[in-house]
Amino acid sequence: MPMKVSTFYPAIKRLLMGRTVSEAIMAESVRKGILELTENYKFQGLEVSGPTVNFTPYVSFYSPDYFLKPADAGLELEKVDSFYIFTQAFVTVTSSSQSNSGFNLKFRTVDDNEVLINIPGLPMFWSRYNKQIWIGSMPDQDYPVYMRYQKEHPFPLAGVAPPTTPNAGDDPVLLPNSWQDICEYASAMRCAQEINLSGKVTELHTRLYGDQKFQTSDGVEGSPGLIFQRTSQRNRDQTTSRKSFRLRMGIV
Repeated sequence: MPMKVSTFYPAIKRLLMGRTVSEAIMAESVRKGILELTENYKFQGLEVSGPTVNFTPYVSFYSPDYFLKPADAGLELEKVDSFYIFTQAFVTVTSSSQSNSGFNLKFRTVDDNEVLINIPGLPMFWSRYNKQIWIGSMPDQDYPVYMRYQKEHPFPLAGVAPPTTPNAGDDPVLLPNSWQDICEYASAMRCAQEINLSGKVTELHTRLYGDQKFQTSDGVEGSPGLIFQRTSQRNRDQTTSRKSFRLRMGIV
């Protein structure tokens, strides 16, 4: 069954030893906890293939929303998985004689991309700066492009009727079921801060991220937390495939 924000309420109450916490505070704690988790980790439920759009000739900067699906407008662009540019007009391929040739734009920091941002040509790199996507070289044609990305986790019902937010618990949670306990601990930790349970905050933080030795040694020593034991669907898929191949030379 798909998880909702309210799915975590019973566990939050148990972790807080039955302390009274309003649903509004629990909903906001769940939202903040999930936003933090999804900023750093990969989740299939948040991965999106954006529409094919065109660069504007001689314009080198764009709002991230330009590359997102309309339904994702206004959400943060958390991760860019690929940013593909076509070197010719995009066509719907219906035969082997057709193709959509192109390549992935590579990321560069804006200082390394600065010169190309100001020179028209075939784009090769992209940068992120001041909440804009900067393209170098500055496109000299209306090249078609599309982006595959991880979006910010949406919570469309959060804050609809502050401060009670009666419907916030109905927002779906787009994480795998195996992350449910992590979400419960992350949410309970934030609730504990709200109701001044400092000892519980430390306990829950350790359960999530590992003990102090584990955190300060970059995972070399100490006891790991719940998050360390999780992996992404991408990593699980990669274990089933070779990442490199040995060339076999033919006999001449």
